Amino acid sequence: MSRVEQLMTKEEVAHAAAVTTQAVSNWARRHPKNFPQLVRRGSQDGYLTSAVAAWLDGRRIPRPALLPGERLGRTYGERFRSAVGYPVPPATVDPMPEPAAELLDERLWSPLERLLRKSEVPAVFEAIVLSLLCLRDASPVDWAAISRSSIETIHGVVTQAWQRQAAPLSTATTVLRDAPATVYGRHQLLNIVRILDDVRTPGDKVFEYLLDQFARFRHSSPDEYLVPAGLASLMVRMVDPAPGSRVHDPCCGLGNLLVAAGKHMTRMAGSGSPVALTGRAATARTWSLATMNAAIHGIRIDLGDGPPSDPGEIDAEPGRFDVVLLNPPFGMRNWSLPTARSARPWPYGEPSPHNVTMAWLQAAVEALAPGGRAAMIMPYNATFALTVREREIRGAMVERGAVRCVVALPSHLFRETTVPVTVWILAHPGDTAGEEVLFVDARGATRKIGPTHRVLTEPGCQAVLDAYQGWMNKTAALPIATEDFAATTATVTEIREHSYDLQPSTYLNQGRQLVTDRRTSPTLPALRSNLARLDDEARTADLTLDRCLERLVSWTR
Repeated sequence: MSRVEQLMTKEEVAHAAAVTTQAVSNWARRHPKNFPQLVRRGSQDGYLTSAVAAWLDGRRIPRPALLPGERLGRTYGERFRSAVGYPVPPATVDPMPEPAAELLDERLWSPLERLLRKSEVPAVFEAIVLSLLCLRDASPVDWAAISRSSIETIHGVVTQAWQRQAAPLSTATTVLRDAPATVYGRHQLLNIVRILDDVRTPGDKVFEYLLDQFARFRHSSPDEYLVPAGLASLMVRMVDPAPGSRVHDPCCGLGNLLVAAGKHMTRMAGSGSPVALTGRAATARTWSLATMNAAIHGIRIDLGDGPPSDPGEIDAEPGRFDVVLLNPPFGMRNWSLPTARSARPWPYGEPSPHNVTMAWLQAAVEALAPGGRAAMIMPYNATFALTVREREIRGAMVERGAVRCVVALPSHLFRETTVPVTVWILAHPGDTAGEEVLFVDARGATRKIGPTHRVLTEPGCQAVLDAYQGWMNKTAALPIATEDFAATTATVTEIREHSYDLQPSTYLNQGRQLVTDRRTSPTLPALRSNLARLDDEARTADLTLDRCLERLVSWTR
């Protein structure tokens, strides 16, 4: 006879997870689709213990909430299981270790870069390399035949292998069909195949590595910028899409944000779980690369049959999505609206035709369903007033509770631009009155790679995540200020008094003295961090001046 599973009250769940009852209520309210449902048994209402344990397995405990003796990375599920006597599953780890950068530099990128410098059209060379890598991953049998090819047969064998691929991957890799059959073209194909065949690293890791290396080589982008892997992961972890959530990127670029979301959702629920990811690529190049990116990671993403006819069109279907992720092209000048969208009024004010950022911010919020949230990358100068119209739009978003958090990041974080950026966490405006906004300065939470390029550190990402989750759960001790990280909150009234300035430094400078370390003289890292901050502010001022001058010139023509 099977044993009837125990039901637990909300208070019992909170006690076992060592959180407040309010925290359990917050979980249930913010995750109505996948948080365990109350079960009625006779006159008793409660949660199934196994369902609570499974749900908590996917939630890592923020650093400030760890109990004495608990390791960093421990989940609420582990804590809960230990308290109720359930078996604790082994810690979830990435089954494939990160490839050694030195090995890939030596055996993959160095020979490819030599070929790239000799190529007639670098963009085509990049597309051929990534398409062949996808073919290697998708069809080992075809790849075996390709790797045995000679200079005489290589073009025909590659074309035949491409013809056997299913859509949309076949559409995304048409560059293989169109590769020149000249002697030079066949030599190039054969050399690329031999280089890729010499690397045994899993295809998804190689694809991510090559996207980064090609972006570094270009120093610029013909359309959209590659989102750094660490930043993509941080954004996804902050909005925390649950399995089954409807996740959308209305201008998905190379698909990095959607891939990161797919990984996160699958990791939370296990392989085979439903993942509802959709995106819109603005150009043929980005559609092809995003399609390949999804395929090589084994993540199903609906990107449509191809890019839209108008790459400057801004649209996201209103009220449809639980999570929106977005890194829009900041410098888009000739943007437009689809006919259906142009008939609706803007929720927070008509954006300037000269500044697309306010249009993207409103489109993202408008796309959210009740309970939805968005993570967006914005240029730093979107946080402070450039025109009365932009200030009014920001003000309306703050007053109605659409802005939840702003994170400042340093310059040189992207391969293809040096502009300092911010991450905005937005919420469906009907969910909360928006009493305050969290401001985070993570410009020092990075390390330098090479002369100028910077990457977010894992401790830095975790500090941002801990501050945000702690603030959401009302467990964070704010403000926080260390050498490389700071966070504080500001009420809507305070933000209103500062004319809706959303620069984190505006509010952090008021509170840094409240939590400080005890040293009386600045350290070298602190001085470097301060210098980087001043450099970012100077760069932002230059960009703002350039934009103002451009508008002045356009008005005088």
